[in-house]
Amino acid sequence: MKNLILDIEDFKKFSDEKPNKETMWERDKSRMNLMNLKPGQEIKPHVHDGDHIWVVLEGSGEFLSSDSDPQAIGAGKIVVAPEGMDHGVRNNTNENLVFASITL
Repeated sequence: MKNLILDIEDFKKFSDEKPNKETMWERDKSRMNLMNLKPGQEIKPHVHDGDHIWVVLEGSGEFLSSDSDPQAIGAGKIVVAPEGMDHGVRNNTNENLVFASITL
């Protein structure tokens, strides 16, 4: 079994081309990724299996979904996207955005 205590700094990696996803932990039915977005980067709203929980660790941006207008998110906020709900994110700031994405 992999380590049960993870250091976010080990997974903070950014790409100039697109948002970067680093898998931190994975099991048969769940996964935790660290999402790293530079200013101006976006993950378009999409739908897939499983509930999603995002824990915003650094920076700020906008949560995107057809269910609502864009909503501001920032460090210390938790976003819950139930299975079947489209969800995306835009870093509309001049700082990096980092969040843990947990799929259940």
